[in-house]
Amino acid sequence: MMMYGSLSSQTYFGPNYLHLCSPLNSIGDFTLLDPSILGNNPADKIIFTHLWGDPTIGHEEYMLKSHGLWWTGDTWSIFNETEAELDTNLAFNVLNANINGTAFTHTVTSGNVNLNWSDIDNPLLNGHPDVLFFISKTWGNGIYDTAHVGIWYDHYTDKWAIYNENKLDSLKVNSTYNIFIPDAGTTAYKHVATDNYYTTNLDNPLLNDNPDAMIFVVHDYTNSPGNEGYINDEIGVWYDGSNWTIYNENIDTLFPGATFNVLIVKPLVTSVASISKKNQLIKVFPNPASDQFSVLLNRSYSKGEFSLILSTADGRTVMQKSYSGNQNGKVTMDVSVLPEGLYLLTAKTQNGTLTAKVNVIR
Repeated sequence: MMMYGSLSSQTYFGPNYLHLCSPLNSIGDFTLLDPSILGNNPADKIIFTHLWGDPTIGHEEYMLKSHGLWWTGDTWSIFNETEAELDTNLAFNVLNANINGTAFTHTVTSGNVNLNWSDIDNPLLNGHPDVLFFISKTWGNGIYDTAHVGIWYDHYTDKWAIYNENKLDSLKVNSTYNIFIPDAGTTAYKHVATDNYYTTNLDNPLLNDNPDAMIFVVHDYTNSPGNEGYINDEIGVWYDGSNWTIYNENIDTLFPGATFNVLIVKPLVTSVASISKKNQLIKVFPNPASDQFSVLLNRSYSKGEFSLILSTADGRTVMQKSYSGNQNGKVTMDVSVLPEGLYLLTAKTQNGTLTAKVNVIR
């Protein structure tokens, strides 16, 4: 594994968070990102990576189709490039890359496209085959681009390129990509798969036993001779309980030598995973719920007065109840009149505040 700079501590690269798609923040083929975290500047360079969830947050769904970024006119969003309905069980690591690196947008033109790749002309990349960088599609010129893409260093031109993982298809002219080049010495490194399996473990001290890590990845076609190869699928990241992994969304095997750039980002906010881990003191069942669910609080939190507040993903309170004390710690909430969606349950007690995610599905 070739390191890039020091990995002694995580680096802050800009506002970032774990975005959970839901019926409350999704419309048709896109999901609205949170401007209160990312900001709402159309000039910002957002990048994202799909994350397979876990039992604490749900959102355990594969992303088989390519997704991109779209500025709605008011805020940033992630959309399905096929124009199909967006799966509201998807989750994404999202970063507004504006600190400790350089970000810009690359446009595919008739002058820089060649077969299935497009050369990037940038002085930070030209002639530097060891530079690490990250890409995400963006809808800059109204072009839908369903290609699965990676990056490749073209030794003939001494330039990096974005390429279509389907070697028989060209990239679409006028399609656009956000590119982020982290500064040297920050927490970016190159990972090489060693197993013939659909996942590859990221063995890194900043990631091991750290479910709250925020990471971004991209496939690099050529790290060294013998490691070349196409991955004509989307890739995502997943925490398996002890290690973060990169995986093939189609569950096809990754070949030994498959190479990935990995960016480890200092989280801006506490992730949902850490909230859930902390709040083993609060349990919600069934979850997902249909008409009602039960809340079980640890007895030390339910002996005195406490209140339960149910809020939507955008922070609106839809239900609130107060209790004088409950030695069993179990109460039931009726949500039969609420629309489907993801909600945040907050328990305010004399011993502290506990939170849990509740998914209402019918």
